[in-house]
Amino acid sequence: MKRPVLLISALAVVAILTWNFARPVFAAGDDKQAITDLEHKFANAPNADEAMKYYDPGEEVVLFDMAGPPREVKGNKAIHTHLEQGFAGLKNLKVDFVELNVVTDGNLGFASSVQRFTATGPDGKPMDITFRQSDFLHKVNGQWKIMHQHISVPVDMKTGKGDMASKM
Repeated sequence: MKRPVLLISALAVVAILTWNFARPVFAAGDDKQAITDLEHKFANAPNADEAMKYYDPGEEVVLFDMAGPPREVKGNKAIHTHLEQGFAGLKNLKVDFVELNVVTDGNLGFASSVQRFTATGPDGKPMDITFRQSDFLHKVNGQWKIMHQHISVPVDMKTGKGDMASKM
């Protein structure tokens, strides 16, 4: 009679340990998907107001942008103004992810991507830019928010000019 009880107890302990160790893996997978979804929603934001929904609400948030000046934008008000200027006059905006990598431990997240942006500029001319974007995220009230963002293009070291068409 002791053996079945011992066996059942051992199986219960194994089941509990397996559940406890597997749970963070499932949570990390859910968080990874949530960050991936946020990246796509942010990329397809049609205006500054919509894009701001994905930034940390605190004033510590920072954006390093390829468009400037300024190159470094701090705080929500400044980022909103910067994005409004960036969206001004653009039509037919479209962003495609060439590559997107997401890493998270459930508390902090990092998303690095290569994106291709096409639009019609304020002057009516087509725009086609391939750029790199790195986002550092954390949870605010259970929602992932961007707290630091860096957007750039590779530089041709011979000419010193940005390579806006690089396929990396």
